[in-house]
Amino acid sequence: MLLLSGLSAPSGASASSGPAVPSSVSRLVWYRCGRFRCSRLAVPISYAQPAKGTLQLAVIELPATHGAKSARSIVINPGGPGESGVQFLKETAADFPATLRASFNLVSFDPRGVGQSDPVECTTPSGLRRWLQLDPAPSTPTQIAAVVAATKAFDQGCGSAVPRDVLASLSTAVTARDLDRLRQALGQSKLDYLGFSYGTYLGALYAQEFPGEVGVMVLDGAVDPALSTAAMELQQANGFEGDLHDFFAWCSKDATCSNDLPGGARAAYRQVMRRLEAGGRLTAAMTPALGGTQRIGYAVALTGVIASLYTTTDWPYLAQGLAAAKTGNGSELAALAYEYAGFGPSGTASNLVSANLAVTCLDRPVPPLAQYRALAAEFARSAPDFGPAEAWSSLPCDFWPVPATGKPGAIHLSRPLRILVVGSTHDPATPYAWARALVHQLKGSELLTRDGDGHTGYFSSQCVQGWVDSYFESGSPPPRATVCRTTG
Repeated sequence: MLLLSGLSAPSGASASSGPAVPSSVSRLVWYRCGRFRCSRLAVPISYAQPAKGTLQLAVIELPATHGAKSARSIVINPGGPGESGVQFLKETAADFPATLRASFNLVSFDPRGVGQSDPVECTTPSGLRRWLQLDPAPSTPTQIAAVVAATKAFDQGCGSAVPRDVLASLSTAVTARDLDRLRQALGQSKLDYLGFSYGTYLGALYAQEFPGEVGVMVLDGAVDPALSTAAMELQQANGFEGDLHDFFAWCSKDATCSNDLPGGARAAYRQVMRRLEAGGRLTAAMTPALGGTQRIGYAVALTGVIASLYTTTDWPYLAQGLAAAKTGNGSELAALAYEYAGFGPSGTASNLVSANLAVTCLDRPVPPLAQYRALAAEFARSAPDFGPAEAWSSLPCDFWPVPATGKPGAIHLSRPLRILVVGSTHDPATPYAWARALVHQLKGSELLTRDGDGHTGYFSSQCVQGWVDSYFESGSPPPRATVCRTTG
C-alpha cells in the first residue's frame, strides 16, 4: 500500500536534534522501536514532478552508546538491490564492534520499493515458491515457451500491483537522491556511508552526483558500473564457479565434510545435480507455513547451492544438503533457497525478489530474448554449473512494465575523493576484478584487499573490520596495497 500522506509517528515520538534541516526536506521524527529508534522520511515519487506525491522511506537508527548528541551517523546499505536496511541493522547490530557503536549512530533505511518503504509486491508467498521452481536454464523450445509465459505473468503481476509512476521511480539513480535527502534529514553536512555489494553501486552513484557531500565512504564488495549486463552475469557466474570448486577442495580437507560425503563433494554434487537436471525430484519436508512436504527440482536445489556460497560458514550446510540429497532428501537445500529468496520461518516472504527486479530492470538494459540461448551456451564454457542460469537471469527485464532508464557506464568524479573500496579475492557475487575497476574509476580512492572466499569482507575479517572502523574514526585509509586474511 502506498503511503502518500504526511508522517504520523506513534505517541512518545520526539523530533531529532542537531543542525537545522532544509525546509524542502522532511524532519525526522523518531520513536522507540525496541533498542532502536525508527522514523519515516518523505521523498517525492518524482524529483522532476514533485506534485505527483510522495513515498515514505522507513529509517532505523541504533544510537551511539555513549549518548553524545553530536555523534556522527554512518548510513548503511546492505545490498541487493531489495535487501531491507531496517531488518539488516536489527539482525547485525551486535556484529558491529562495540567501539564503533560507542562513537557513531548506525543508521539504515529501506530504499523506495523495498521492505517497509512502499514495497513492490509482484506475487504472493505461494506464487513466489512457484517462481522459484521455474526452470532457470531452459534449452528446448517447449521449455523456453513455458518459462517465457510464466515470466510474463510474473511481470504483469508487478504492473498490476504497483502504479506505473512508482515503478518508474525505483532506479538506483533516484535512490541516490533519496540518500542525500536522508543525509540532510539527519542534520549532517557530509554523508558517512558504508555500502555492501549493490550498496557500493548506490554509494558510487552518490559520489558522482554529490561529490561535495561525501564524508567517509566505504564500499565493500564492489560492483563495476561500467560492465554490460551480459559481461556482469558472465563474470559473476565464473565467480560462483570458482567458489564451488573452493568448497570441493575445502571438503576434502575437512573431517566432518569428508565424513558426510565420503566419495568427495565434487562427486556428490555431480550426482545430485545431474539427476535433477534430467528431471528428477527431491522430497523437502518443510513446515506447513512454507508449503509443507513438497517435491523440489533443479531450480530450488541450484538456488540453495548459490545461497550457501556467499559465506564459508554455510559450507557445512551445503555438505549436509548434498549428503541428504543423495538419498532423495532436499529439505536442507530447499531451506537454503527459501531463506535466500526472503522467506521467514513463519512462511511470510519479504519483497526481496520483486524489489530486486524492479530496481535492476530500471538500472540497465538487458539482451533481447533471441540472444539468451547463445549466451547460455557461451557462459557454460567457462561456468558450466552456473553460466546457463546466469545467462537467463535477466529474462524478466525483457517484459518489465516500464523501460530501463539507466545504462552501463564508468563513474566519473569531478574531484578526487578518499573512498575506501574493499575487495575479496574469491568473492563469488562481486568478483575482485570489480573492486579494482571501481578504484580505477573513483579518483583518489584506495583498495583494501581481503584474501579469501565469500561475499564482502567486513564481517569476515577482523583485519578488514579494524581498518574500516579506523577509517571512520580518523578519516585515514589503510596503507596502500594492504591485504587482510579472512580470519585475521
